[in-house]
Amino acid sequence: MPDEIAQVHGKIKDWRKGEVEAIPGKTMPNLHVIKRDYPSTYEKMTTIGPNLKNGYGGKGVKIPGEKVFEELKSRLGVSKREGIGKGNPDLSTDEKAINAILLMSGASNGKRAVEGWKSMEAKTGQKLTEIAEAREEEDFTLKEITVQPRTSISTPMWSGMEKDGRRYSPFTVNTEYNLPWHTLTGRQSFYLDHEVMLDYGEGLPLYLPPLNKGPFIKTDKGVEENGKSITVRYLTPHQKWGIHTMFTEAKHMAQLFRGWQVVWMNEEDGHSIGIKDNDFIEVYNRNGAIAARAVLTYRIPKGMVYMYHAQDRTMGVPGTAVNKKRGGTHNSVTRITLKGTHMIGGYSQLSYGFNYYGPTGHQRDTMAIVRPLREVDWLEN
Repeated sequence: MPDEIAQVHGKIKDWRKGEVEAIPGKTMPNLHVIKRDYPSTYEKMTTIGPNLKNGYGGKGVKIPGEKVFEELKSRLGVSKREGIGKGNPDLSTDEKAINAILLMSGASNGKRAVEGWKSMEAKTGQKLTEIAEAREEEDFTLKEITVQPRTSISTPMWSGMEKDGRRYSPFTVNTEYNLPWHTLTGRQSFYLDHEVMLDYGEGLPLYLPPLNKGPFIKTDKGVEENGKSITVRYLTPHQKWGIHTMFTEAKHMAQLFRGWQVVWMNEEDGHSIGIKDNDFIEVYNRNGAIAARAVLTYRIPKGMVYMYHAQDRTMGVPGTAVNKKRGGTHNSVTRITLKGTHMIGGYSQLSYGFNYYGPTGHQRDTMAIVRPLREVDWLEN
């Protein structure tokens, strides 16, 4: 895409200093004028507007929208409420919103999958539609996937295939259909010659040692101890007991493990401060505090704890002794840290896309104190 080769040779020229002309999308970020119609917010949030007819997609894949818009009207019905949404596909219920997503996604609608692969054919010159043609007539709805789970359809939004009963494996489309990797060279890359990457010393993969600074700094008052405690590295790996980082409190997900949110720690570390498996603990540092149950295991290295990320904590959250508030989320003890390498744009795979080229785990590696929760107080008053 043109936007992905805008920063020639990875050199940054500052238009503010007159080094280059300021051209949105070439020498500076793209600019879009967004008109807001706040009185119509509800109508817009509960209907699908006609701009869909212009097509939609992501990751360089574009799906024609005219047919989709008409299919949505047929499936969902149209809004009869007066206002900007009148006559457009209706999203006024949760079921309709889900069915709209299922119809628009190539992973759940065979027509959309084939249309997406046609879009990629036009860009690459390769024959790709046969990846999904055998499933072109499949059309998932909420009722159908509630009755029986379905295998998703191969879509160009992802680099793997689930064709002919195979399980998803990344980059199989690249290797089996000769699609270039989405990089500057079209190959798998280990070296990045962008100016900012080189300034950080990260042109090649770089090992950075774990943090070893304490959970408080010299000017902090700290927290009064109430017995034994241990200082550990605190990490928040990708969610394990949820669906795509969500729905941890849904009945079927809550029954998979302990049911409530937990912090995993080494069993020897736990025993050293009097913690038994499934005891309530609190984890805290200068950023905040968490109350949760402990999972003691030999699988976690000594000196480290895990709390899986993105858990919407609505159950099993007592207060902490540290701040007398309900005991936090996985992010309560982490901090927001931006890194310059995440702000590069216009250089192939370093082009920014919301939720796709964002912060990596560096902001999740911190130091915290773990100790038994002195009193399990649900703070009901």
